Amino acid sequence: MAQASVNRCVIYIRISDLCLPARWKTTLPKADQQWIAKALFRWTSSGGVELVPEHLNQLWWYPPQPAVAVNSLPGVDRYFARPLFLWMPRKQWKVQLYCPHPGCDRQELASAGINQKVRQVVDIDGYYNLACDNLECMKCRRRVLSWSHSILSQLDIGHRVQFPCILTAKHACDRKIVLLLRNRGLGNSCSQIRKKVDEQHDEAWLNSNAHYLTDCSGFIDAAHSGLLVNRTISDPPERAALPRHRWFMQIYIQDVFQRLDEIKAGITSVFGRILKLDSTKKVVKKLAGRPAKTALWCSNVGNEHGQILTSVMTSSEGHGLTPMLVGIINRYTKAEIPSPEILYLDRDCCGASPLQQVLQASAWNCTVVRLDIWHFMRRIATGCSTDSHALYSTFMGMMSNCIFNWDEEDFQRLVMSKRNELAAQDIHYKYDSDVVKTLTRYELALHCRRMTRGVPETTRLLRDLIETFSGEKGRDTLGVPLINSSRMKSIWEAQQKHIACIQDPPGIALYTKTGTSKKGGIVLPNYRCARGSTSLESFHLHLNRFIPGNSQ
Repeated sequence: MAQASVNRCVIYIRISDLCLPARWKTTLPKADQQWIAKALFRWTSSGGVELVPEHLNQLWWYPPQPAVAVNSLPGVDRYFARPLFLWMPRKQWKVQLYCPHPGCDRQELASAGINQKVRQVVDIDGYYNLACDNLECMKCRRRVLSWSHSILSQLDIGHRVQFPCILTAKHACDRKIVLLLRNRGLGNSCSQIRKKVDEQHDEAWLNSNAHYLTDCSGFIDAAHSGLLVNRTISDPPERAALPRHRWFMQIYIQDVFQRLDEIKAGITSVFGRILKLDSTKKVVKKLAGRPAKTALWCSNVGNEHGQILTSVMTSSEGHGLTPMLVGIINRYTKAEIPSPEILYLDRDCCGASPLQQVLQASAWNCTVVRLDIWHFMRRIATGCSTDSHALYSTFMGMMSNCIFNWDEEDFQRLVMSKRNELAAQDIHYKYDSDVVKTLTRYELALHCRRMTRGVPETTRLLRDLIETFSGEKGRDTLGVPLINSSRMKSIWEAQQKHIACIQDPPGIALYTKTGTSKKGGIVLPNYRCARGSTSLESFHLHLNRFIPGNSQ
């Protein structure tokens, strides 16, 4: 019933006259009650309210928009009304839904009327209303809401993706915001997402206010000039406040749990031709509370692309990794993926280790096991007196030269391009050795491939290197020796048998061409190396920085 006053005019409809379910009148915003009552419901002969069956043919219902040319005092409802999403899958698609309770043995659910509560869904730039129906089990007589996860999970993917939000105890969040939360990272936290959404809500609310007040301004001016009866317009509704940032984190967690099977499938669908296995202790030291000191190692398996196949925490580095390796082998077998060509380890590369026994007894018996070269070099380096010695870096660099040899064709191509590049800068060198000194480590690693020298040559060069630095050439300006001769002798006797374990297997490509670069008028290939477990060392560093806590 409409009322008008000379001093103030508030246009409203009596709640009792609205054709709405009783609880909808308290849970539905007042700006939406009139248009939803006209659009979806009708009076029954007994004076009750029922949903018009013909109106189940669509999910989204939108309020009437304000007129372009306003001829009468505008009502506030048209400027601040929100859409309605009507979710009744059993009636809308005629699908069979079953009772989710275990004791009912998949008893089919029946419709039990529309739910008496309307939820408000947080959208990118505002809110919208969400309504559903009740479903009742004819066996246990318990009711289930059609928007519950147990019902949504029974729908096929085509119908399930049409449900637009994730529900919590008091609110609901549209999936457009959920997609923003999935890209969490530095500068994209839940607090930051809330600030951005809050700004969008504020902008949309201000625009609606400006639209409404602009349309009313002409009538106010006419009333002041005496052309119309003096009327006071209705106040715009207050903007609904957003939930706290912790609620957005709760939404993100719910989204992860709903996609848990998909996430697991994505993780376990990662394979590789060249695998690397390495362990770290720093992350384990960050365990706090009851899990503290329950594990000693965090072991990870990666592939040649830097992707992680699995990550586990174990109480030991050797024998404790057997179940993990068995699980990866079963993953390859179930997916019918060929076994990897190479497996790089930091230990147990040869001999009767548990890992070797698992490999030999499985479909991976043809996989070549190799020792990571950097770990081998670190073993030799333990024979040095200290890593802060002035000759330590020189010793490590020469040890690398004893193990690796540059591809001659790649190296000469890079030298030629570097000579041309320097000539363009009016820098000329007569000998190639002078040009080589201008090459950076980055240029060599990017444009040149390396291969191991072979067991005999590597053994000879390493022995000569150790003998050289064990003499006078291995002392700094103060006479401090780099190498502890007695300790290095025992280390060399124990480690020289592993020289065969660091050699490149014949016929297996360890380099991937990722593109080309042009330098000095010569096109140079760009390579990425898959040798060793360096990528896992980088992942361990990232993991240690990403997970909060103290690793000391």
